[in-house]
Amino acid sequence: MFNEWDGRSIRTFQAVMEERSFSRAADRLGYVQSTVTTHIAQLEKASGKRLFDRLPRGVEPTEAGLALARFAEQFAVLSQALEDELKRSEQPNGVLRVRALESYCVARLPRLLAEYAERFEAVEMQLSTGFMQDICERVLDGRDELGIVPRDPMHDGLIFTPLLQEEMVWVSAPHERGERHRKSAYISYGNQCYYHGVGEQLLREAGHPALAQMQLRYPSIELIKRMVQAGYGVSLLPLVNVMDELHTGQLVQLTLPVPEPIEHGMIQLRGRQLRPAAAAFAALLRRGLVD
Repeated sequence: MFNEWDGRSIRTFQAVMEERSFSRAADRLGYVQSTVTTHIAQLEKASGKRLFDRLPRGVEPTEAGLALARFAEQFAVLSQALEDELKRSEQPNGVLRVRALESYCVARLPRLLAEYAERFEAVEMQLSTGFMQDICERVLDGRDELGIVPRDPMHDGLIFTPLLQEEMVWVSAPHERGERHRKSAYISYGNQCYYHGVGEQLLREAGHPALAQMQLRYPSIELIKRMVQAGYGVSLLPLVNVMDELHTGQLVQLTLPVPEPIEHGMIQLRGRQLRPAAAAFAALLRRGLVD
């Protein structure tokens, strides 16, 4: 019996019960009267019972109609509860795990994270830092829902959405101007970092193999900058991360070759729909809410 019922017919039945009229129920629901008649006929056929007595001035429920009315009310309550629950589940909530380059997090995400936290208090943001390969691996195996990487990984399992072009510069301490940088070390995050490989190749192509070989590796953008400021070497870094130091003279820009602007982008697992929390964060990223 239940398989032959549907929500529209139940709602029509309730409207007829309350209005005691097919025509008034039709007006209330925005139907033509024949639609109301059809819905009630479907219920009567499915139940095998007459649900309304047709009177000269409207209708009155039969005993079967009164019995169905009690269950129709429960149906309406459950339907509303389900609708409310689905709406609640569509709101950003739960834990959101995002992984990105440390230099990107420091320079690009503070304002966005503050905006996100203020708007979506029910979300627990877990932001971690990493490098190109492990960011891709963590998104692929589901440990992180979103990643931010410095280039398109060109992986069939990932969707890459470009976010911004990152200009890179070579920097050194002020006293490292001119030819002094030839005797310095190449300071970077190390082999795992995409910037490191780009910088090493540029140094070799520019005729500085010794500088490319003498390397100092540090885990954070701030420590790299401090070591460069102290005169230990040179580094290839995003311009946005060193603008203040260049402006105040704590660092100087070298004339070594630089790469084309690096295209940072967001990655997500192909074929997996983003949860509301991740979709909201991705929307902020695409809108460019950055410092």
